[in-house]
Amino acid sequence: MHGMSPVRVALIGTGGIAGAHLDAYSRVKEAEVVAVCDIVPEKAEAAAKRWNVPKWFTDYRKVLQLPEVEAVDICTPHAVHAPIALAALKAGKHVLVEKPMTSNLKDAVKLVKAAKESGKVLFCGIKSRWAPSTQQVKKFIESGALGEIYFAEIVATRRRGIPGWGSTFIRKETAGGGVVLDLGVYLVDTILYLLGFPKPLTCSAIVGGFIGNQPEAVVHGGWWWNPDEFEVDDFGAAFLRFENGTAAVIKVCWAAHIDSLGTSFLLGTKGGLKLTNPPEWFFDHAGYMAQTKLPQAGDSDGFVREVQFFVDAIRNGTPPPVLPEEALTVQAVLDAIYRSANLKREVQVTIPKF
Repeated sequence: MHGMSPVRVALIGTGGIAGAHLDAYSRVKEAEVVAVCDIVPEKAEAAAKRWNVPKWFTDYRKVLQLPEVEAVDICTPHAVHAPIALAALKAGKHVLVEKPMTSNLKDAVKLVKAAKESGKVLFCGIKSRWAPSTQQVKKFIESGALGEIYFAEIVATRRRGIPGWGSTFIRKETAGGGVVLDLGVYLVDTILYLLGFPKPLTCSAIVGGFIGNQPEAVVHGGWWWNPDEFEVDDFGAAFLRFENGTAAVIKVCWAAHIDSLGTSFLLGTKGGLKLTNPPEWFFDHAGYMAQTKLPQAGDSDGFVREVQFFVDAIRNGTPPPVLPEEALTVQAVLDAIYRSANLKREVQVTIPKF
């Protein structure tokens, strides 16, 4: 990449998470943000001034017409990831899109097809994938210390962590879904990645908004939100079966009357692993049951690494850590979780082929 000009990026959507992205770009010398866009003019202008970006817009279609823009970074509400990403790919731009890739499987298929047809990078920023703790566990699994993994459970708990007042996360029109899309995407991707992306077969799930519409649930010590605007799910749990015989449980909540939904863990034929930090390894040794803690994983700036991965994919052709087909499989599982909950029965996980 030495001697190449920076990748010129337009960032679309300047709320919440955009600040972390813009900060990351400021620290990656191989990238340059040349435009920002938001439907709220004041937000777009403020972001441009704060991060010294030369141009700002309120219509992403005008951004896509800029010849200097090589790539776009989409930080909008979930429900509008797809139309913007699709338009960008068709305009010949590389795309980094915040997780989840889309709010439904149908749109995810359209994006992956468009990426293949355009030959451009499509990278979904599921930053838990390259977290040091995830990479540590992945390497430990690959060492063979756990043997064949036959069951896994992964959880994420917020006792009272519903996104805040006026947030786009709690309205169906802008979010497309609730905690299953927002945090569940991390859990689904992590478990699939750790298990080597086995083919998911079936899913049985419960999903609902059980706490978020209760005014009395907005309490001190928790996040503040408007219960009158709450339209999505705040809890989800699913049981997944895979073609290789493995099974997994996923549990996630923004709000619950419990301090924890449990500990994430892996069970293998030679050992088990609690996914704490540091992880705790359970095994048999010299005729005794034994356990020990692995070294604590280090820290890293997930957003800086995300931007660097994006730049490397564009300039060097290095595959991003989350491939479009993998993001599509994650979306298929999320889709199955919602379908199962709506139908109140087990459903097949459908992964489109094309």
